[in-house]
Amino acid sequence: MRTGDTARFIASVECRQALRVGSREGMVFPAHRTTAGLLLLADLTDDELEEVYAPERYRDRPADRPDLARLRAELRRLRRNGFAVNKERSERGLVAVGVPVRGRDGTALASLSVSMPSVRYDPHTLQSLVTALNATADALEKDLAEQR
Repeated sequence: MRTGDTARFIASVECRQALRVGSREGMVFPAHRTTAGLLLLADLTDDELEEVYAPERYRDRPADRPDLARLRAELRRLRRNGFAVNKERSERGLVAVGVPVRGRDGTALASLSVSMPSVRYDPHTLQSLVTALNATADALEKDLAEQR
């Protein structure tokens, strides 16, 4: 879930393999550095993105503010593709693939991702990961729609 310029992991499941990405449940990261955050930022208009990353918010930490031109280009590509791939953006040695979870009105409410050590990521499996994530996101969206 995104709040301002941060993304919070609200649920996590670890695999049983010894080499794995540990649970990030409850952790907060800069939104532009996570798969989930990027997917949620992609739903913002240019004006909303500018507001989230307004220079005055970063007066005390200017190095933390992303290059908005590069970020906008990446978010356009992400919207076109419908998924995000994060290669070592939040942490060295980690790759994550994610898709948005949308509400009835089409707005991204959250995102769903799978993270793995980069040594396990095979780009040839990207489409199957995205397909599985989209199927899970579709089921979650249906569950959410029934609860409202």
